[in-house]
Amino acid sequence: MEEEQKRFFYQPDLTTAIIDWSWTLLVLIIGIIIAFEITHFQWITALFIVIFLILAALQIFRRTVVISPSRFVFNRLLVKEYLSVPVKDIRQPIFTKHTLTITVHGEVMTFSFTQRSLNLIKHFLKEDGVLNDSEK
Repeated sequence: MEEEQKRFFYQPDLTTAIIDWSWTLLVLIIGIIIAFEITHFQWITALFIVIFLILAALQIFRRTVVISPSRFVFNRLLVKEYLSVPVKDIRQPIFTKHTLTITVHGEVMTFSFTQRSLNLIKHFLKEDGVLNDSEK
């Protein structure tokens, strides 16, 4: 029997997201600096812009979490292995307006989602008994 799965896009915690996006923007800035230094459009400028667009697309569309009744599987950006978190190991889920913070084996993990995604995740966790009705 196949489990029902839902896929959501996420961003990592705030500090990791700032660092990742800063490195990505650095590629674009290098391309712009080269374009201004040479004063006419060069292939190297186009290459940096294409690399920036590829990195930005990867950061937006590759960071996904697949949620099934038994586990959360996080697809990270440049890591080959998926982060698989069994639902039974999730402790202390905390929901804010756009973030989910969970504790798994003593490690605190924070992820940013859309509000709609967070509401569906909260519903999944309530069904699995991880989140009580008294918790937010």
